[in-house]
Amino acid sequence: VVVVSAGVKSILDIRRTLEMLETMGVPAASFGSEEEARDFPAFFSPSSGIPSPARFDNAEQVATAYLASLEMGLPNGMLVSVPNRDPAGETVEAAIQETLAEADELGITGRDVTPFILKRVAERTKGDSLKSNTALVKQNASVGADISIQISKQRHQENLGEESA
Repeated sequence: VVVVSAGVKSILDIRRTLEMLETMGVPAASFGSEEEARDFPAFFSPSSGIPSPARFDNAEQVATAYLASLEMGLPNGMLVSVPNRDPAGETVEAAIQETLAEADELGITGRDVTPFILKRVAERTKGDSLKSNTALVKQNASVGADISIQISKQRHQENLGEESA
């Protein structure tokens, strides 16, 4: 399976999350040009400041890597993270960081953290967090569709090659 996301949520430890994925044998890569995807995305922010373990320029490269892993019998999927290109993303990310600090100051912990963050970020961004989230969902769906098309095309080409052999 290929999972397409906007990266690791910035409320998590991104470096540790990438290390855990690597330990579990799940490749994680950024999607886009070297300039766009040098760093691993932080969900709302296109860059977490943490270098991406790998990078794909386009859907064709993702499909090729995915089909190669299937051919080798690898039991894992892969995570393809698309940097959020919505201009409000940086504002939302800043609001998240401010709200995390506020939650810490107020002693909010455990299961109460996420609802607090969601509410405060929506207030701080005056609804831009929802708009940015909607934009990244659409962007990820588009990239995911492109990857699916490329996987289908490459499988079809393989089948044609087998038939003519």
